[in-house]
Amino acid sequence: MFHVLTDRNIGGAGRWLLNYLKHHDRETFDVWVVLPSDSALYPEVTALDVAVIPMKDMEDKSFDKKAGKALRKLFQEEKPDIVHTHASLTARMAAKKAGVGKIINTKHCMETAPGGLPKKIVRRMLNKRYSDIIIAVSKAVKRSMVAGGTDYRQIVTIYNGIDAIEPVSPEERAEILASYGGNPLKKAVGIVARLEEVKDHETFLTAAKEVLQQRQDIMFYVIGDGSLRASLEERAIALDIYDHVIFTGFVTNVEKIEAALDLNVITSKHEALCLSVIESMSAGIPAVGTDSGGVNEVICHEKNGYLVPVGDAKALAERILEVLAYEGEYRLLAENAKIWAREHFTAQKMTSRIERLYLEERK
Repeated sequence: MFHVLTDRNIGGAGRWLLNYLKHHDRETFDVWVVLPSDSALYPEVTALDVAVIPMKDMEDKSFDKKAGKALRKLFQEEKPDIVHTHASLTARMAAKKAGVGKIINTKHCMETAPGGLPKKIVRRMLNKRYSDIIIAVSKAVKRSMVAGGTDYRQIVTIYNGIDAIEPVSPEERAEILASYGGNPLKKAVGIVARLEEVKDHETFLTAAKEVLQQRQDIMFYVIGDGSLRASLEERAIALDIYDHVIFTGFVTNVEKIEAALDLNVITSKHEALCLSVIESMSAGIPAVGTDSGGVNEVICHEKNGYLVPVGDAKALAERILEVLAYEGEYRLLAENAKIWAREHFTAQKMTSRIERLYLEERK
């Protein structure tokens, strides 16, 4: 079986793949991974003792005409039973032309705008022709695909799973936050997300401004990197909160800082599920997030965190202050978050469901 992923950086799809590979049934499935030769995933996958086939000419995009020929040749020579792709339409087309028995695709993000009827028909035809089964990582992703024209009978919802991360001691927390220039004596509110428009860090920073007008014992952590870093730093300066905001840049072992937070925030305009929130929840960290996409499948309002409208900085600030104001309420949210994440979003459950799907598809 081949997994094909075109990402050069380690995003949600890459973390999905790593979580699957850690738990997959090596006796039943001989798994190979196809990646761009310069992908950051390459050493991570090989460290798990999984074979990687590097593709020199593979671009970081779904349709990549020049990679098609090489992929088709690879599939014809190796004759895999299953090709499982992660967004790569080119790999699905190559697998079809090579006569691969089953083609499975995982949809890791919300579908783009549905568009008119012609666009829906084209999307439906492409998915019918080049995918036997499509895995949606949340119910929201499935709904967005159906709205975009995909036949609902093709889609199976399997939640992303994670390896639970353990809570850190006060000493570990202090060391982790200090290593990024933070103040361990202050509450830590963080957002773990690519610094891109869809994640809406602008709302996070605006809410931070409102919070800091009422409490000065909180620091805000922007965890991750992306094309908007410089403009977001400029925005923090313009809001006069730069001294209270830590921009960590790309973090390799992000689980450590996720466990060191007091509150995890996600402000996405469109979000498939949000692994970072699930991971921090598994360590007993509650969350506040925008009610977008699959976020409400992770955050249960008033039980393990709070949901706020997309783009509503005032509501976000109010909820941040509320969570951190009452110790008893905080402990209840934290315990509920930990139980919820560890019960519903484990890598073992995800892997088991996926491999049952593989076996069903081979019949």
